[in-house]
Order: sequence, then C-alpha cells, then structure tokens
Amino acid sequence: MDERILFVDDDTNILDGYKRQLRKQFLIETAEGAEKGLDAVKNRGPFAVIVSDLKMPGMDGNNFLSQIKKISPETTRILLTGYADLTSAMSAINNGNIFRLLTKPCDKKDLVLALEDGIEHYRENLRTKSGKESSGFASKKKVLIADDDPVTLRLLKKALKDIENLEVYTAPDGKKAIGILNREPVDLLVSDIYMPEVNGLQLINYASKNDKSLKVIVLTGRGSDELENRVRSIGNFRYYEKPLDINVFKESVIGELQSINNGQIHGINISSFLQLIDIEGKVCTLTVRSKGNTGYLFFQDGVLIAARTGDESGEQAAFKIINWDDSVIEINEACKMNKREISKSLMQILMESARLKDEEQSAAEN
Repeated sequence: MDERILFVDDDTNILDGYKRQLRKQFLIETAEGAEKGLDAVKNRGPFAVIVSDLKMPGMDGNNFLSQIKKISPETTRILLTGYADLTSAMSAINNGNIFRLLTKPCDKKDLVLALEDGIEHYRENLRTKSGKESSGFASKKKVLIADDDPVTLRLLKKALKDIENLEVYTAPDGKKAIGILNREPVDLLVSDIYMPEVNGLQLINYASKNDKSLKVIVLTGRGSDELENRVRSIGNFRYYEKPLDINVFKESVIGELQSINNGQIHGINISSFLQLIDIEGKVCTLTVRSKGNTGYLFFQDGVLIAARTGDESGEQAAFKIINWDDSVIEINEACKMNKREISKSLMQILMESARLKDEEQSAAEN
C-alpha cells in the first residue's frame, strides 16, 4: 500500500516494535509524543491513518486526535488504550475524534485489519472530497422515507439506490412509518407533512421524542412560514418544499448521515464492554458486526432492553450476538428502541450466553 501510517506514542520501544511488526505490510512512520506527532502531520503529511496511544504526558491521545481532525479531516484516526482507560476513551468516541478504538495489548491480526480498514476509509474520504460517487459511510446506514404519494416514494428510493452502505425503507403513511421505527434502528427519517392517519408533524414529533439522535428531513408540497416554524419548534430539521431536485435530495441525505458521530471499538471482548455500559448507566445503541453478521443491542440507563439480529430478537438475539468472535462494535449515543423486550439482568444474560457457548464447544469437540 502506498499510503503512509503514523504511530504516536511517548515510548520509543513501543514505536520501534510497531516498525518491526508492520514494515513489510505498510509504510510506517513514528513520532514520540503528541507535539512531535502534530509537527509530523504539518510538515510531512498527509497520512492515511494515525494511530495514537491514549495516555501520553502533556497532550493525551484524545486531545491529539481532536487536533488532527481539524488539521487533516480526511485522515483516519485510531486510538489505542488499556482496559482500565476505557471510560476515558469514551469521550473520544462521543466527540467523533476516532474511527476505531483498539485495546492493549493489541493482537497483530486485529491491528492489521484495523489499519487496512483505516486506509480504505481514508480513500473513501478522498473520493467524497473529490466529488466522486461515494457515501463515505464506514458502516451501513438506514433511511426511512414516509410519503403517501407512491410516485414520490419510488423516485426518492431510486435516487438513493446506488449509494453504498445504505438501506432504504419506505412507508405510505405516518402510522406505518411508526411501526418501522419501532422495529428498526433508523438513522435518518425523510417525511412528507400531509399524510393520512398520522401526518408528518405527528410522525416527526413522535420520532424525535423516542430517539433524540435521529436525523430528519421534512418535505412538503404546500409550504408556508407558519409550517416551517412548526417544524423548527420540534427540532432542528432540514426543511424542503416540493418539487425537490433529486441531486439536492441525495446530497442532503448523504450530508445528514455523514454528520452522525459513531465510534467503533475493535478487538475488545463484548462481555467486558457491555459491563462497562452497565456500570456507566449509558443510553446507547450498539451495532455489532462479526464475519458478515450484524446485530443490535439497545441500552437504557445501562439496562439491556432489546436485541436484534437477522430474524431473531430479544434474549435469543442477545445470546447469539454476545458469543460472536472478532467483533467490531459501533456506538450510537441514543437508544433506538423504546420498548423493553428483555426482562433478565445483563449479568444473567452474560452468564446464560457463556453457558450456551460452553455447550456449543463441548458438542463440537464430541
């Protein structure tokens, strides 16, 4: 690969170790500490990927990568931290400063995969910057379009069909849209205002109350200042009057989805991370990916309330997700489910998951 990778750490022995491990696969440069890392980026950049330790004297890894985000926004930023520092590392995720979080000691295989993904993410960022057709999404996003006009639904869905990593749902009215929102963790809602049964104002009001992180685009064929003010009173949503240029619509969708700050964690035991969520009492949705599988874990105040993977839901889905190996965890700072479907405590779920995994391994050995 032609792209360069910069490792930043205050320990020169660790930096030398990265060089020895990775020099045959990547172009590696190093910097001792955050200040020298900033100098390297300013004077020798850009770098495709920057990997920084969290604990460094003076400027820590979180603040360092925050500066990198401003200086070189296309660069992929990866943070390395010990298990004991996971709580501190959460701020880097929440602020959107990192693409991925790796825990120390980091297995070489996990590190190589993260660097390869980081380089591809950097290339996507460059393609997006140059105006080429690319969403730049690191993971799959979901859009729900609600409109009672079937022609409009078809046109809007068709406009988004070629965007990579994007799944589009449609609903002919607000009532059916609410049903989808209750079943699926949606990232963006596109809603017409005038619809039967449940109108657009009622829909976006319901959606924003149940998921404050949900992005919303409002469309209407009968716009007015009064209507726009009513929309703005519910939330800071994008508002467009029909007919809407399809290219403008597509750019708006991509822009809204790219503004979502999701942090990714790689190489950490799922069970350990869920216990951290429990201790912190976090409200969030975890998207877990492993070997082509995708699952969702929904937390309210540290309580696991629901889970989804494939056609399975509830406790059975949670058992399956927790036992996946080589998982990547993506964090969204909102719970995209408002109905509790899991009655057991997290510790009971974890213990049952461990028991099921032991039974599977025993059966495989026999």
